[in-house]
Parts: sequence; C-alpha cells; structure tokens
Amino acid sequence: MPLDVFQQVFSLSLVSNLVNGLKGTQTDLQIALQLGLTFALPVIGDQWEVVWGPVVWKNQPDEATTGPDNSWYVAYHPSLQFEDGSVRPTYVIAIAGTPLEAEYVWIKENFAVNSVSDFTAWVAGGIQNPPVIVPAKSIVPGVPYIATGTVNTVHLLLTRPAPPGAASAGTTLLDFITKLDQSASPRLITTGHSLGGTLSPSLALALVSAGLISADATLTYPSAGASPGNSGFTDLFSQTFPPRKSADASSYQGWNLNLVNTLDIVPQAWCPLKPLSPPQNLANIPPIYGTPVLPIVRGATIVFAVHALSSGALYKPLPSQYFTASPPSVPPTSLEEFLQVLGPQHQLAYFNEVGITVPTLNESQVLGAGLSEKSKDEIRFNYPVIAELEWAREHPKEAQKVIEGAEDTPEAQDYLAESG
Repeated sequence: MPLDVFQQVFSLSLVSNLVNGLKGTQTDLQIALQLGLTFALPVIGDQWEVVWGPVVWKNQPDEATTGPDNSWYVAYHPSLQFEDGSVRPTYVIAIAGTPLEAEYVWIKENFAVNSVSDFTAWVAGGIQNPPVIVPAKSIVPGVPYIATGTVNTVHLLLTRPAPPGAASAGTTLLDFITKLDQSASPRLITTGHSLGGTLSPSLALALVSAGLISADATLTYPSAGASPGNSGFTDLFSQTFPPRKSADASSYQGWNLNLVNTLDIVPQAWCPLKPLSPPQNLANIPPIYGTPVLPIVRGATIVFAVHALSSGALYKPLPSQYFTASPPSVPPTSLEEFLQVLGPQHQLAYFNEVGITVPTLNESQVLGAGLSEKSKDEIRFNYPVIAELEWAREHPKEAQKVIEGAEDTPEAQDYLAESG
C-alpha cells in the first residue's frame, strides 16, 4: 500500500539520519549517505530524487572515531498528492542532526540554549550572515528570540555548499532555494526528527521571513523537536504557519505541528516554567515514567532549567500534535533503566505511530564505505537531552557536582517554585 503524503515526508526526514549510527571521516560518511539515499528514496516513492546534497558536516572532518554533526539534503517530487487531493511539484528539505558533545555541554556549561539571538534582527541583516548573541540583560519582552545553538546551525545549513559528487555541487542551500523556478508553483516542506525537529521549522521561518519563499507555498513537518525559541518566536511561527489539520485526521496527519509522543522527554525541553506550557516543559521529565522520581534525573532537569533561564528568554514550545505510546509496565529504578525506556519512546514509538519501516544501511554498504558502527551507548549521544543524561550515567560524580552548583542559583529557585 502506498505511503500517504505525511508518511512519505516523515520517511524522507528519517533517512537523513542514515549515517548517524556510524563513525568515520566526513568524506566517508558523505559517500555512505549519498549511497544510502539512492537505495532509500525508491522505497519511499517512485518519483523522489535528490536534487541538492546530501551534505554531511563534521566540526572535525578528519576524525574517524566520531559520527556526523549534521546531515541534510533536498528531495524533489514532480507531482506529490496531498491529503486534500491537490497535486503539486514539491521540494522537501530533510534535516538530521546531533547535539553538542555531551561532556562539553556539562563541563563548559553550554547547552546551546543558555544564550539567544534576535531572530528578526538576524533576518533583517541577511540570513547569509552569522547571527549575533543578545546578552540576557538586553532581552526585550515580545521580541522573537531563538536559541543561539539553533540559529547558528540554521545558518550553517543555509550556507554550506554541497560537496563534489553531490547533487547541485558547489551550491549552498540558500542559493538553491533562491533560484527555484516558481513558474510551476512548487511547494516547499521542511522536516526533521529530534534535533532536526527543532532545526526544520526554524529554517522554514527564516526562509519565509527573509522573503525568499512564500508562507502559502511552505509547510513544515517536525517531529520530536525541542523548543527553538521564546514566546515571541513561537507566536511568529504560528502566525506564519497556521496549523493545517482536518478534524478526522490521524494523530500524525497535520502540517505545521510538532509531532510529539507525550512519553518522549526531548520535546519537553526547553520550557523552564510549567504554567507557560503545561503539556511540554522540563518539570514533566522526572516523573514521566512514574514515581518515585530518580534523584539524578530531577537534578539533571534542574541543570537544564538553569541553563535555559540564564538566556534571559523563556522558551516556549511550537504548536504540537500529540500521541501517547505504551508506558513502561513498572517505573525505572536506575538511570540506566530510565535511558532504556526513553530511547524507544524517542524513536520506535514515532515509527509505529506513523506506520513506517525505516530504511537502514546494510553491512556491505557500511564496510564498503570504510565506516564502523556506533555502540548502543554512543548512539544515545545522538539525541538532545538524552545525550546529557547518558553522560551523567557515565560520569555520576562529575554530574553531581554540576547539579549541586546549579541548585543554589536564583534560576533554580525560580524553576522549583514554578514546577513544585
């Protein structure tokens, strides 16, 4: 049975992550993703083709013992049928991504959310230019702010040229989108899961706000994404991309809504105050799989909240569409058990809800590209928030010191007063 339009877009999103479970140099990972997409796209639909990229980027491109930092590409379908029966030529920007190395996150006190940039000012200055950090003391209520880590990565996605051998080699994504032929009224969709679920709606808003594409021709399909910015940013996103979902649609069949499993901790980040968003906030994380709450998870969540609050802006989730996967039969009694529960809640639960099987690279493709596979523990470092908990599991003494330091801060007291 053919996949519906949402299943196709979600599948395109997930195959951007094909090499996230692998280790190798940037060049080897690039080759593997290009090869993987040639196998994966025909499974999704007959007429899909890669027209830009893919691009694999690593901060240390020659390091062979780590995986990719970001991967993204553009797929094209000449006549995609949408849920309302309309048929449009369609471009899909699919974005993967992994968070900052977790030890850096804990020790250097930078979750990439402890500072923000003025989104409107960045767009006005040209999205081809790097964004500027706004000090916490200079935050102005009502202004759309976006996490510095998020907007810096969006800037990277826009300005990194496709490498030799990739589709549209030598062209940046920004140039590719700017030069699209508009005569056939194409539609543009941005999509991504996990960190990609944070980056893809932010990228769409940047392109529309810069006047490079029209909001009417653009849709977003994020899943499992953490909050990119504050209330001003979320309001701007909602005004630009109103939710599009029919009353009789399934849980996953909506545009411009973050698909969220209520038992997934990643979309609970980074809203620090429960009253601001009761369904999605950091205080929901410790008891998410039942009580009693694990002290290490509670402590880590305090650290998360301190960093989010130190930005001077209050993060608020984008509009979401929800489902609830099966909970564990008994609450986890250790951090390892907690991590074992949350992994499937962040991945497999979504695949099951949308009703797809995710294409993977087979062993011959991995070996042929000269790559190695990540261990189970290394794969946990692929995901925001989960990576920080995995590092805490591996370094309990160091994590406890950070937690103790965070608990005495004014930000921690504000968080605890609101979260109970």
